[in-house]
Amino acid sequence: MTPNNLLEEVKSRFTPLLVTEKATLESKLKQALSAYQDRAGHIGRVRIGKEVGASLPYPEDYLSLVGVTDNRSVLVYSADYGTAIELDLLGNEQFPLTLTYLVNLSDRPLDEWIVPPAIRALVMDYLEILIAMLNIERQRRVSIAGKLDASGLPDEATLYQRKMDLETNMSAHRAMVYSGALIMGG
Repeated sequence: MTPNNLLEEVKSRFTPLLVTEKATLESKLKQALSAYQDRAGHIGRVRIGKEVGASLPYPEDYLSLVGVTDNRSVLVYSADYGTAIELDLLGNEQFPLTLTYLVNLSDRPLDEWIVPPAIRALVMDYLEILIAMLNIERQRRVSIAGKLDASGLPDEATLYQRKMDLETNMSAHRAMVYSGALIMGG
């Protein structure tokens, strides 16, 4: 499911959907992906054979280096110099190596990559609340303009609290690095 597919799925949760501007919806989608990236992060891994040498090109979804280990899970000294990941190979590494990195979720084409299945539900719920905040504000304005009862609509405090709860949930699923070992929080 691409980010755009994810957006279409979330839009189908609304009846009526009053927020229909493409730029606004894409902005909310990017905001949801950025929130997950900043609060939780998603880990990517790539196997590396002997043929790569001491300089690794970035994976296309690369955001930040976590680390490199060999086949025995022994740390391989590595550094991100802004153009490539440089390895300090000592000669006793056992291949294949594993490059572990944080995945870029927010600065990629919205119709070309697949949102990892493990994060879809939380990103979709967060996107839903972002759209709901705008949608309910518009519903309230339409109701008031038409002299209709708007008391059945959720208030801003309830929506804001739901957003905060989702952000807390994202933080609880944080991908963390501790002493060179990868730990998935949550």
